[in-house]
Amino acid sequence: MTVNAIQKEKCTGCGACVCVCVHRAISMEPDQEGFLYPVIDREKCTDCGLCLLKCPLSKAKPENRTEPEAFACYSRDRETQLNSTSGGVFTELAIAVLSDGGAAVGARYTENFAVEHAAIFSEEDIPLLRQSKYLQSDTQRIYAQVQEWLKKGLPVLFCGTPCQNAALRCFLRKEYDNLIRCDFICRGVASPKVFRKYLDMLESDYRAPVQSVQFKNKDAGWHRFGTRITFQNGGVYYGGRFQDPFMTGYLERNLFLRPSCHQCPFHCLQEGDITLGDFWGIEKIHPELDTDKGTSAVILNTSKGRAAFERIKPRLVWANCGTDEIRTENLCMERAAKAGRNRRKFFEEIDRRPFYELAEQYASPSKFHGFHPRTFLSGIKKILRGAQE
Repeated sequence: MTVNAIQKEKCTGCGACVCVCVHRAISMEPDQEGFLYPVIDREKCTDCGLCLLKCPLSKAKPENRTEPEAFACYSRDRETQLNSTSGGVFTELAIAVLSDGGAAVGARYTENFAVEHAAIFSEEDIPLLRQSKYLQSDTQRIYAQVQEWLKKGLPVLFCGTPCQNAALRCFLRKEYDNLIRCDFICRGVASPKVFRKYLDMLESDYRAPVQSVQFKNKDAGWHRFGTRITFQNGGVYYGGRFQDPFMTGYLERNLFLRPSCHQCPFHCLQEGDITLGDFWGIEKIHPELDTDKGTSAVILNTSKGRAAFERIKPRLVWANCGTDEIRTENLCMERAAKAGRNRRKFFEEIDRRPFYELAEQYASPSKFHGFHPRTFLSGIKKILRGAQE
């Protein structure tokens, strides 16, 4: 049996099967929704079953977990805090590993603004991995590369979704003292195809290619984050968290998450040695730690995670807290995000209609956020007209 025995809607697209196949019989190919799935070359496949054996879905629960410790914190370096998704803890962990001559592995944008997992070996490259990308990441053969570095004795920091951490765990088959696995509180990954159509819409109206994308931009504050996209002609697009069509479709309408994300077995497991996230609600629990520039929730799941955190503590402003305090406003720790009621219709029309029309019909913000759905399309057109003036 092969990974084809796994129901498609349960496949996370982690890519572990590709890495483990010694016959190079498996490749990851996008489906109609733009998500990567394993495709088996039957001429190369020997039905050895190794791909199914190493699939993280076959062994979802991590071992050697201890009672977790939790913290609220942010980097003492203001630039690190401001330019990170939350409080900059990943950057501080990466600095520590890189200073030991190791590798930091995480998600970065490609030239075409797809997302892939890659390694860096210099502090100068940390911005490539910093900040949330929200898209399905292409792992290619990163797990095999991580294993190679570990066997050579290099310290490695791996950061990815809970399912990607599970994939690495299953691929390696053993614990490495020189590996720190870091996951994050995840609500699901979005379709790269949808994101590309969103960027195509903006590039068409700004009349220039995208130069940079920054989700969770904090120019208006961490609590009122937005999406800031710059273009090669100097143009700048900014959409608030409740007005930008891509973020509204992702955060509020659940239109284009991967199908497996709606029934994810990993979201509540805290797969990594360290689990990171935004500490939403910090203003109620530790108001002294709310600078509106980002506060991280940190959960230490293993003794290895505790040791790594102790090392960077002097570079952080921190306070102890409980995991229940983190869960209060991070609902995805408790349950997977439900599929939006218009998800199927959205993807049925994704190849036939312009993105802004789909956004108007299916991703318009609710009145609750002070932005009436009927004004959504006119608001988008106003933004785009401004780009042309």
